[in-house]
Formats: sequence, C-alpha cells, structure tokens
Amino acid sequence: MFLGRSSSFSSDDSNPHDSDKPLPPPVLVYHESARSIVFRDHLRRAHASISVEPSNGDNVEIINYQPKIKPLPSLQLTAKDEFSPLLDGVEQADLTEAEQEIITMFKNQMACVKTIKNSEWTAFLRRFSQPIRKHNSKYSNIHDDLAPSGEYVYNSFVTSTTLLPANGLKMRCFGSLKEYTVGAAFALPCSYGDETESEVVWRTKTWAWPSGYAAKTEFNIDGRGRLINGREEALVNLEEMRKNNHDYISKENYKILGRTVQGGLKTVPYNEVFLRVGGIGRLVDVVTKEEHYDGNCKGRSLTQGVGLPVALFVRSATYGHLIALLRTRARCAHAFGTEVMKDMPLILITPQDGVKVLTKKMEQELLKIAARDLNPFQNTSIAYKTTMENTCKEQLQQKMDELLDLDDDNIQQMLTPEERARIAGGFGATDESTVSLLMEAKRMDTAMDSVDGSKNLHTPQNHNGNHLQDIVNEGLACAVRSSDYHTARQLLILYSLVATQSKEIDSLKNSDESDSSAREELGITHIVDISDSKRRSFDTNKGNFCDAVVKRNERGELKQHTVPAPPPPPPLDTDRLRSATNSDGLLAVLGAAQVLRAMQDGGAKKRVYECISAIDEWVDHGQNSVAFRLSSWRDQLAAQADLKIAMEHDSSFMAFVSNKAITNRKQFARKLETAVSTGSFQGLEFLQAIHEIVSRMHSPCLRLELLQFVLGLDNRFSVAHLARSVELAISCLSMRATTTAQN
Repeated sequence: MFLGRSSSFSSDDSNPHDSDKPLPPPVLVYHESARSIVFRDHLRRAHASISVEPSNGDNVEIINYQPKIKPLPSLQLTAKDEFSPLLDGVEQADLTEAEQEIITMFKNQMACVKTIKNSEWTAFLRRFSQPIRKHNSKYSNIHDDLAPSGEYVYNSFVTSTTLLPANGLKMRCFGSLKEYTVGAAFALPCSYGDETESEVVWRTKTWAWPSGYAAKTEFNIDGRGRLINGREEALVNLEEMRKNNHDYISKENYKILGRTVQGGLKTVPYNEVFLRVGGIGRLVDVVTKEEHYDGNCKGRSLTQGVGLPVALFVRSATYGHLIALLRTRARCAHAFGTEVMKDMPLILITPQDGVKVLTKKMEQELLKIAARDLNPFQNTSIAYKTTMENTCKEQLQQKMDELLDLDDDNIQQMLTPEERARIAGGFGATDESTVSLLMEAKRMDTAMDSVDGSKNLHTPQNHNGNHLQDIVNEGLACAVRSSDYHTARQLLILYSLVATQSKEIDSLKNSDESDSSAREELGITHIVDISDSKRRSFDTNKGNFCDAVVKRNERGELKQHTVPAPPPPPPLDTDRLRSATNSDGLLAVLGAAQVLRAMQDGGAKKRVYECISAIDEWVDHGQNSVAFRLSSWRDQLAAQADLKIAMEHDSSFMAFVSNKAITNRKQFARKLETAVSTGSFQGLEFLQAIHEIVSRMHSPCLRLELLQFVLGLDNRFSVAHLARSVELAISCLSMRATTTAQN
C-alpha cells in the first residue's frame, strides 16, 4: 500500500522523462508529521534526509491509519446461555417473607399472571396513572377505567390474565418468549366479606374462560360491555377453573373444552381471567403488615382492583431474559417509585418446573457473571431506535427508565468497582450510581496522591494512582462490546465532571437534601439531578447529531461562555477501543475522549504549529508552479484511494489548476492561527475555534487530514465525525460554564 507509483511524475526530478532512472519506492508513514501529509511523496523523494526505504517484505507501520476493524475478543457467555443457579432452585429458608408469600399464592392458585408484549410495557405502566376514555359515553360499562380517588391512588382497569395451576406447573402463558419476555403477577383477594367469591365474580363481571378457549375479548364485547358471539355461554367461575387446573397436574386423563384427553398433554393451553387490576398500591401482608380487606373496601378487591403487580416473572432462565427482567423492574420503579417496588420478588415460571425465585443472592451472582463473562447487549426491541442517527423520543425514555441502580449496599459489597463499571457501560446504570462509582475511584486516587496515601489500608496494594481512568476505560470497553453510544457518552461526561469537579459533586452527594440551585451552578442538572429523574444526560431528538448540552445562538453558532471552564480531565487511552468499532455514535464518543486527551497532553498545540508551517510552505511552492499543484493533486488522489480517508468527494482537479486550493489552504492556516491566538489549548476557546473551522468546511480533503492529525484521530473520522466529537468534548468542558453563564 503506497501513496504514489514508481512511474509517477514529480516536479522535483531532474529528468522526469528518463526511464532509466526510476523513482525510488514511496514510503508511507501516515500522520508522521504535518509536513508528510501536506507534501506527500513527491517532496519526500527529493529530500533524502527524511526518505526511508523499506526493505523487501518489511511492513511499514502506519500511524493513525485504520485499514479494518479489529473487534474486542468475545467473552465466554452470550444472551442465549442459561443461568444455571436459578434452575437449581433454592431452599425455603433462603427466601424473604415477600418471596415466601408469592410462593404460597401460586401454590394456592391465588395469583394471576399476565404476559406483556415488549413494545407495550410503556402503555401498560402508563395505564395505572392515566385512564382511557370510554369508547361509548352514552352507556355505562362496569369494565370502564376507575380514576384514582381517595385511598385508591392508581387508576384501575380490566385486562386479560391467566390463573396457573398450583405452583405454576403444566400450563403455558400467552405469547412467545421473544415478544412477551417479561410478565407481571397479581394477587387475588383473600376475603370477600359477607359475599362468596362466586357472587363477587358474578357481580363484578370478572369473566373467566377455561383452558384452550380463545375469548378474544377485544373483539367480543359490545359498546355496553356485554359479551357477544357465544362468549357468555363458555364462562366458568374461578372455583371451577381451579378444579380443572388441579386435574391437569394430578390426573392422567382430563377434559379440555369438553373433550377428554387420553394420557394428558405435556403443556396445557392457557386460560383467561378478565381481571381488574390497579386501584390500590402493592399490598403484601408480610411487608406492609396491612390487611387485604378491612370491611371498608380497602385492600384488594374485584370491585376496585387487586392492586399493583406483586411480582415480575420471565419464562426462561437465559441471561437475555434475566437482564430484561432487571431492566423491567427498573422501569416499574421509575413509574411507581422506588419504595413501592422495594423487595419486589423476581421469579421464573416454566410449565416443567413451576415457580422458582431469583433471590437477592442469585441476583448478585447474576450481575457478577454479567460483569465478568457475559457479552453485554442492549435491549434489542429498542436498540435500533436509540442510535445517534435514529433516536425516537419514546424509546429513548424507555432506555433511561431501564437503567440499573448499582447503589444497593449488597451489590457494592459483591461487585468490585471494575465490575460495576462494566455493568454501567455494557448494560446501563443510573447517573447517580455511576457518579458514586466514579467518586469512589477518585477518592482512591486522591488517597494515593496524598502524603500518607501509601499507608491507607483501604487502598489496594496494586493500585497505580490511575484508578479513575481504569474504571472509565473498563466501562467504555463494555459500551463498545454492546455498541451502546448512550452509555459511552454518559461515562465520558460523568468522568469529565468527577475528574475536574469532584469536590463539588462530593458535597452534593453527601448532603441530606440536594440543593437544585447549587446543582445548576455546577452545571450537572443534565446528569445527576436526583430530584427530577426525568432529566437525564440522554436528551437527543431524532436526527439531531449535535450534542444536547452544547448551547447555540439563533444563528446556530456555539455560544461564548464568560465563566472559565475547568481544564480537560486526565487523558483516557481509547486507541484500542476506536480500532474495535465502526459505529458512528461510539466513534463520536471515543473521538471526543481523544480530543480531550490531545488538549490535555499538549499534543494538539504542537501539531497545530506544524500544520501552519507546512501549509505556508506548500502555498509558497504552489503559487510559483502549476506543475507542483498538479503533482500535489495526483498524490492527494492516491492517498484518498489507498488510505480510504473518510471524505465525501475526491480532490477536485480544477481546484488545483486554478487558485482555489491555494485560497482554501491559506484561509485554513489563518483560522488555525486564530485558534492559536486564543492563548489556551486547554480551554473552550480552542475547541470552539476548531468547531467553527469544521462547520464551515464543504468538501475538505487535505484540511480534513490535517484536523485528524491535530486531534490525533484516524482516517475514518469524516467532517461529521469530527463535528460530533468536538461538540461532545465541548459539552464535557462547558457544562458548568454553560449553566453559570445562563444564570
């Protein structure tokens, strides 16, 4: 692979037509210096002092050139592997009181289950707070939604559920495992006062159909809430349904829809119970010590609703389904509140083994395996709608709601900081728990830097003083494995805040009450605003490539900040990660990390001066020789072909014949001088000057390469990639200054 050919013309050859003196083979050292980029091969041959000829068979190392992607090594487990400890079961003594009560409910057939389509969880959770209007307001309907009122703080509505046989055995639930991954369990009332269960079922029209009967209630209820098309004739009461369920697991021959099944079925079709849910909160006797029924219609009832789900379940022990279960619990906590969902049992239900509980101990083991051996993955049902190029607001909100909380004391004790960072990067964690993780690493680094740091008993012996950077790199690596732009962006922004403003964040995290005004002064309301869980760092509209935190004026230009921003954070080494992905979103995040690194270590400053000097030298040559400009065009074209530089168009021949190329490069050099004149290579002014240069480029070729060189980026970074990376780097530096300037 080379820039030129042995028969190519060079203006510096003494006799270009002498075939007896072939040109020496070209030497490709991409991004070795600004001069090697500007002058290419034809001047390198003329100066023997800088020309190095490789011997036959030797490979020339190409700096910042990425010919192909080298993915990170695959881990041992995938989403389709099973979590075996859950299949083995657990002793009764290891269960919490809430988990024991759930087991008892299923044993006595006092709980109904509902599988929910992956794409319908948002509407299902919203239904508990927002009643649906009546389809026909002329007629009253006993199945209409009951809005929250008094003690009934949630909207109650009627939905289709299934009453499983004892211990959840033998019967399958509605829907496929792929589309209906997670479901919810609802407890039935334990008492009905002076009425019998059958009387209340009849009065409230809690309809039930036997196993195998397709009620299709969405099509077979008229505007007045009456059953049509023979559905009423097929109704059974709950007691009869329980008897049938008992026959399915205890008898060899039994009836389904009036027909005797000789020898029985391996798996029985689901039945259907038209049950009113919601109304009250999640009442579990052993947790709240409240009675289900106290004579005043409080507690679970078929009239006002049986309450919120008492458990969440999956029907497969694969890692993919169990991670989906944890994410769904996080969504429910976001919808109902953390306290309401506290100690919510998580269970596995299969026709073969019945109900098995995912205990706290198993959950910790699951997360430990996920951090060490499981290839991380996004929620496949929304991943394609949460990319940087195609972001849907509803799916993005769901992604935020599904972020895992790693602040639990048991999780912190079981998982190392590196493992929690992998969970945060690969699967997603809340901003608060991610900040806590980074602050913990920052304190360890601070202890090492202090005078007595080496004697600190809480500091690991192999600690190198760069624990914070190591933690973030672990998280970014897992974000690359899962191809998750949002978690990578979250980690980079939070890292920038923690590394440069750790004292301010620490004071907020340790305070009993978070002062919103103080948060605004720090500029971290987009990231760690605990008081408003809806305001997160992921606030990007569909098709908007600009970073959400960057503020612009009415002309679309970046706003100037009067408050000086903190310096860039300690550099992150993301070279290997950039070579492992071709995702536009991840390249933007990893590119921003490299931009901050180039600013922090002084590399950008040195390379800017090199670029200005090389361009001025080229302009001097080009103004005096058309042949020189044509040779430059030829070598530029060869570089574009060989290096696959991310340019929209090839270099224009007419731009070099005319003076357009000279004019463009002159202006580029002057703009770089303007960026230099800001005085600080570690502040916002330099990045804003670079961003202005990028935003005004139309079809750059050499200028694009030089910017890649200045910022330390490889040949895949197009103008759009550069703009995104620079904007995100500006966000990392300007969040505090932006908010303070607005105030």
